[in-house]
Amino acid sequence: MKSFYSLLFFIFIFNAQAQSFYKGALVIDANAGIEIYNTKVTWTDITNNKSETDEDRAGNLNFHFGAEYGLHKNFGVGLRYKSNNYFVEKDTVNNTKGNVRSNDIIVQANYHPVSTKYFDLILGGDFGYSAIHYKFNDKENTQLRGSGLFYSFYLNPRLYIGPFGFNMKVYAPFISYPNLISNDADYNKNYDLKLKGTPGFGMSLGIQYRFLKAK
Repeated sequence: MKSFYSLLFFIFIFNAQAQSFYKGALVIDANAGIEIYNTKVTWTDITNNKSETDEDRAGNLNFHFGAEYGLHKNFGVGLRYKSNNYFVEKDTVNNTKGNVRSNDIIVQANYHPVSTKYFDLILGGDFGYSAIHYKFNDKENTQLRGSGLFYSFYLNPRLYIGPFGFNMKVYAPFISYPNLISNDADYNKNYDLKLKGTPGFGMSLGIQYRFLKAK
């Protein structure tokens, strides 16, 4: 209990100082990172009513940028765009290497429990739309497309030198595509394909810049 009160006192003292995040602040950032997912692909033969599930792992390199606005000295909301390029192994049978990319548009909600002149700690979550495109690069030009959800929960410390700063984000990302569609119409009539990325790991590094004065 004593340690709990000490933590509350610590947060109060730091919040009493000049803050790097405040009501009316507008912070833009740009980051590059990596994500790793535990994936589950469910393939269903509609005609014969049979399903198979394949569990694996998938990872990507990504670039994302966004903006956050301070509704309160401890709360902010934001909007983010993220572009992902997945790691793909070479197909030893066809001697080809596919290409998998996705794009996310995300709404964020952030809580800033500790904010000083030079340091800002963010606990947050985001939720949004995701679209994926898989090119097999084979002779048949096979492709898969789908849309679904991306969401994550994160810890995001930021360091400031004036209005400019650096940040690191560590997060648990999730993806869900309930219906992947092929460019082969016959395939779509006979088969159903779903993809889920369950509790994964994500980390990014980036820079940010703060606009507007405190209200």
